[in-house]
Amino acid sequence: MDRDTQALKTLSAFRESTMELDSVYSTFSRACGLSEAEYWSLLFIYEGFATQSQISGRLFLSRQTLNSAFKQLRKKGLIRLEPYEENQRAKQAFLTEAGKLFVEKSVMQMHRVEEQAWQQMSPEDQEALTALTRRFSGFIQQELKAHRNTSS
Repeated sequence: MDRDTQALKTLSAFRESTMELDSVYSTFSRACGLSEAEYWSLLFIYEGFATQSQISGRLFLSRQTLNSAFKQLRKKGLIRLEPYEENQRAKQAFLTEAGKLFVEKSVMQMHRVEEQAWQQMSPEDQEALTALTRRFSGFIQQELKAHRNTSS
């Protein structure tokens, strides 16, 4: 098998594995009765990220998608938004009491499942997986940037 054929075969296997992982993570949110954006938003708010801007940057989601998730979380009574004293237009998100209970009962249970699965890998494998995923992501970003520059 030549190098190009092998590369296409392994890239296909990698894509399949990332889709499997995406499916597993979407199971977390469905198990909690939330959309993925709502699930991750709650987790980030719980961890201290307060603004939609901070969370959208971490999740790589559009502000519009995140705004819709925040509206649903408010409707469900899980978060509240309060303006900053120094900037009334900017709002920070807080978990309501019901939101705190929900995160601790449901979301953190999924978080523990993830941590237990992660701990089944050796520290070397954990580091290698993280490093290689970041490296590949960086290569894709470089290629996208080069593609944008040549197509402009």
